[in-house]
Amino acid sequence: MARKVVVNNERKVNMKIAYFIMAHHKPGMLLRLLNAVYSEDNIYLVHIDSGAEEELQKLAQNLIESNSNIRILPSRFLTWGGWSLVQAELDAMNYLLSWDSEWSYYINLSGQDFPLVTQQRIKDFLANSDSNYLDARLTTSIPKQKELTQAHYHIEDCGKLITMEERKPFEEYFAPYIKPYYGSQWKIITRSFAEYAAASYLSFEMQDYFRYTLIPDEAFFQTLLLNGRFKDTHNNNNYRFLNMECYEEALQRPATLTMDYLHVLFNSETLFARKFDDAIDPNILDIIERTLNL
Repeated sequence: MARKVVVNNERKVNMKIAYFIMAHHKPGMLLRLLNAVYSEDNIYLVHIDSGAEEELQKLAQNLIESNSNIRILPSRFLTWGGWSLVQAELDAMNYLLSWDSEWSYYINLSGQDFPLVTQQRIKDFLANSDSNYLDARLTTSIPKQKELTQAHYHIEDCGKLITMEERKPFEEYFAPYIKPYYGSQWKIITRSFAEYAAASYLSFEMQDYFRYTLIPDEAFFQTLLLNGRFKDTHNNNNYRFLNMECYEEALQRPATLTMDYLHVLFNSETLFARKFDDAIDPNILDIIERTLNL
């Protein structure tokens, strides 16, 4: 039986959001996430990692057969810390721009994210905005991070990231007024900036540079936004709740959110949170779903 995404019965607003969701496991959580962010007014593009389990692949196929506003981006093998993560987003932006001419904002999510507010609240928040919501800071402010990610060539090889010889610093590739930035890869960006990221000359130049860096998904879009014609639209807040834990020098990963975080989540101003795992703590998702009237 086809699995139809639940439609939220909310007041409609005259705007459309394009969601891009990347999932590589946990099909049950992907379904819960889609239920939580679903609106007939929006469009949804899902990428399933080519190495994902068959159950997840079947769920994705089932969803697109049951919902005309859900589509699947052709799968590629994604490598943590590699360019493939940025390329998947650029592919998604191109796909979404070609698919639909009416969406105003692009939001990227992982399959283990979850909204903390309703779609109506998100649409109301974005309705009169032209800002691009992206966490960003100067890479040069943390030399260790810059050295780790940009001092050598990094290439992907059969799912592994290989560090190669040293390379010239960022400053020798670009004009002196171009500065490197980094931050969280989670974003809420305008259609106009998505078009710029997909097709501008500066974007192509930066793609050539960041293609061989480590963790470019935390630097490419920030550097493009803050050095291009959209820099005055930058809002240094992506409205995501994450508790980042250091696991190696200059490297971090998000802690799994449990019931211990519930009070903090609902007293924050964030729109989404990550990451959740229903095998570790299903109760926190149950409570959030009830709060959203799902």
